[in-house]
Amino acid sequence: MNFLLKVAMYTTVFQGAYLLLGGLNYSTWLVSAGVILFLATVGHFADQWILPRWGNILSTISGGLFMIAVIWGVQFVFPGSEVYFSVAVVIGVVLGIVEYQMHQELLAKGS
Repeated sequence: MNFLLKVAMYTTVFQGAYLLLGGLNYSTWLVSAGVILFLATVGHFADQWILPRWGNILSTISGGLFMIAVIWGVQFVFPGSEVYFSVAVVIGVVLGIVEYQMHQELLAKGS
């Protein structure tokens, strides 16, 4: 359930950033889908391994920084992609805020 929630959440934020901000142009939709699935997969396992050890704040900050790096860095792997660093930061911050709330729920359940 955590993985599917992350996929839905990340897709929504990516689409919103694309429509509202611009500056998020991957070469194909497959690149966007790949980035979303990669981030959701890494996030899912990080919630199981890192979150319980590091706590919510440090885990969220490190996750947000990782997301910013991946979102921005993918443009250098796939020619024709263009992502403004400022847009990657906005996406990372928004996802970090949402992740913080989700982490609170996970920690409360003990998962």
